Amino acid sequence: MSSDSQYPVEQLQVFWERMKADLNPFIYVLPIDGLTYRMLDDGAKEYIANKFMKHVTEDVIFCRDGSESDRYFLGPPRFFMAGSGMIVHPIGTDEAIWVKRPNDGLQHIMVVPPVLPNRCSKIPRPPNAYILYRKDRHRLIKASRPDIHNNDISRILGRAWNKESAEIRLKYKLRADEIKQALIEKHPDYRYRPRRSVDVRRRAAAHAAQSTSIDAFVHATADIVDADQAPGTVNPAQL
Repeated sequence: MSSDSQYPVEQLQVFWERMKADLNPFIYVLPIDGLTYRMLDDGAKEYIANKFMKHVTEDVIFCRDGSESDRYFLGPPRFFMAGSGMIVHPIGTDEAIWVKRPNDGLQHIMVVPPVLPNRCSKIPRPPNAYILYRKDRHRLIKASRPDIHNNDISRILGRAWNKESAEIRLKYKLRADEIKQALIEKHPDYRYRPRRSVDVRRRAAAHAAQSTSIDAFVHATADIVDADQAPGTVNPAQL
């Protein structure tokens, strides 16, 4: 076990190696999905931050994405403050949140209420390999076609997943296994409780009602480059 984390050092090393596989010299901000971030204790976060500091060769901080995405960022503070970005801190907490400044030319004071714990909160089911794959690519399709429905995006990515190589599918399978293991260690009594059949039928009926032709868009998005839209991603052509 690490002296500061409940997770063994070996497990932290494996987790970092999976994250490092997506790095390149032009990436200065590392995105982490919300579920994974909440699984990490303070020692694990410190371990990952120290590893990433060696990649960017400067101090880094964790920031929650202030948009609708359930994710966090890890990177140098200067990247979060660049352009229209800014960092805010909820009252009563030490959490940093990355948001975009209002574009009305005025100075604003943003007061974010503290997040109160939900005593009845349900432990989320750990994502499988496909769910992680879909989360990584969902925003790319949405950015290129803002008016597309989420159901259509799921169909596009479902077809793309079925055509992926064994290497890519294994990469996401290992990530899913790590997240599941971390959840079990943090919540030993966790048991997955599926939805009631009536809820499943209601969701299936709503899904069947959506009938949109998306074949043309599948081909149009086949060449989308898998580049993250988070702050800190540098285009080599701009250097």
